[in-house]
Amino acid sequence: MGLIAMSERDLQRIEVLSKVIDGRMTLVTAAHVLDLSTRQVRRCWPG
Repeated sequence: MGLIAMSERDLQRIEVLSKVIDGRMTLVTAAHVLDLSTRQVRRCWPG
């Protein structure tokens, strides 16, 4: 497998979304942390 380069912003987004998926953070809190609307966070949702 090759190396994947990501920005700090993308890495933070992955960390926050994984917390939401695991149930350790709410969608609303994730939106505040990422400085996005809840709708924008839902659009980033995997699946």
